[in-house]
Amino acid sequence: MLMEISGVILMSKTREAVEKPYHNAMFSMAKNSPHAGFALDMGCGENPYIFHNQLNNYIGLDIDINTLKKVSRDLPDASLICASGIYAPFRHGTFDLIICTEVLEHLENPRKMINEISRVLTKGGTAVISIPSLSLLQTIILWIAHKVKKISEKPYQSPNHVREYARFKVTPHFERTSNLFKLFRQEGLEVRDIVTVQSLYTKPKIIYNIFLSKIERAFQKLFSKHLIGHYTIFKVKKKRF
Repeated sequence: MLMEISGVILMSKTREAVEKPYHNAMFSMAKNSPHAGFALDMGCGENPYIFHNQLNNYIGLDIDINTLKKVSRDLPDASLICASGIYAPFRHGTFDLIICTEVLEHLENPRKMINEISRVLTKGGTAVISIPSLSLLQTIILWIAHKVKKISEKPYQSPNHVREYARFKVTPHFERTSNLFKLFRQEGLEVRDIVTVQSLYTKPKIIYNIFLSKIERAFQKLFSKHLIGHYTIFKVKKKRF
């Protein structure tokens, strides 16, 4: 079933190839969050292939109508809605479980998404939220490169990202992963668990600009398999009061 909500501002979301350990970690957190009511996958992309047969009353929401049409053809029994996650077309307290994978880095104001997650989540409900984040080694290299002016102000992992998360504030365009804790608390969400999963998500080419072109090939050969990024996964619970 595919429903399109008219008059809703849509936002783009492009998913990179994801790896099995990350999927396993997301699925484990979601599966271990019992819910009697509905589960919402906010910014689902192609996630219905992972979750829709495993979670009770699964609903996928995304702004990319073409992706949802493709998923709907392959999974005709999946409940999918085309709408923006920052203007979710649901009543307060509709969902016991919300999944939000790799969405916040695409938003100018992630607080709006976090606010919507809290709004449509039942009191005591759980949300599993993930972001790609840079490894410590990547963070150090990018900081040095920024200081010596060898990279642009926005060395993003993906051209579709609005922000990148790192352990430290590398450049003015990076945001500390720990800042999300503050946003969660302000929106009535309490962090119950946090998991970091290593991943080859980060493309080595974002690091290349910090080196002279003549050593680029050698750098790729020696380090491309080692400069791995991370996925940071938060399990948060909405306060009951």
